[in-house]
Amino acid sequence: PVFRVRDQIVEAIQAHENVEEKTALDRVEKLLEMVGIECSRGKSYPHEFSGGMKQRAIIAMALACNPDLIIADEPTTALDVIVQAQILGLIKKLRSELNLSMILITHDISIMSQMCNKVGIMYAGKLLEFGETVTVIKKPLNPYTKGLIEAFPDIMTERKIFSYIPGTPPALGDVVMGCRFAPRCSIKKKECEKIDPEMKDVGGGHFVACHLL
Repeated sequence: PVFRVRDQIVEAIQAHENVEEKTALDRVEKLLEMVGIECSRGKSYPHEFSGGMKQRAIIAMALACNPDLIIADEPTTALDVIVQAQILGLIKKLRSELNLSMILITHDISIMSQMCNKVGIMYAGKLLEFGETVTVIKKPLNPYTKGLIEAFPDIMTERKIFSYIPGTPPALGDVVMGCRFAPRCSIKKKECEKIDPEMKDVGGGHFVACHLL
C-alpha cells in the first residue's frame, strides 16, 4: 500500500524481463490506458483507487509480460454489479484483442455462463463434471451440478423459495471414502459411499464422475 501503482507494475516487469526502468514505465502507461485508466493515475497509491480501478490495475499487471494464459481467480469479488459488468466487458475485450486464453475461477454461475467456452464443476477438490458450458448448464448430469444450477435465481420464472443443498462440504484434510459429494446427495446409492467414481465420457466432450449414470 505504500508504493505507487505504476511502480508495482514496473516491479513485475523487471522481475521477469531485463529492461530499463524507463522502458518499463513506458509500457506501464500503455497498459493502464489499455485497461481504461488515465496513465497519469499511475502515480497514485492503491488507496486512491476505487475497487474497480484496483481490479483494472491488477489486470494491467497480469498483462505486463505478454502472457498466453491468464488465471482469473474471482475477478469480480466485492464489486457492485455495474463495476462487475465493466470488468467482465474489459476482460472479454482484452481476451479477443490479445488472443489470450483464460482460466476463470468463480462461484458465480452467471459469470461462468457469460465468459467461458468450457466449464469444470469441482467439489471438495475433485472435478465432478466437465464440458461445453451450454451443455453443462442446460443438461447437468452430476447431482452437485444440478443442485448448484437449481439454487441459482432465475428472473424469468415465477417467484419461489430458493432450492439449496443441505449439509456442509467436508474438510479438505479429511480422508473421504467414495464420492466426496455422497454425504449431501439425496439420490446416492451404497456404491457412492464406498467407491470414488471415475470421470466418464458421456459424449460430445461431456465428462461426468457419478455412479448414477
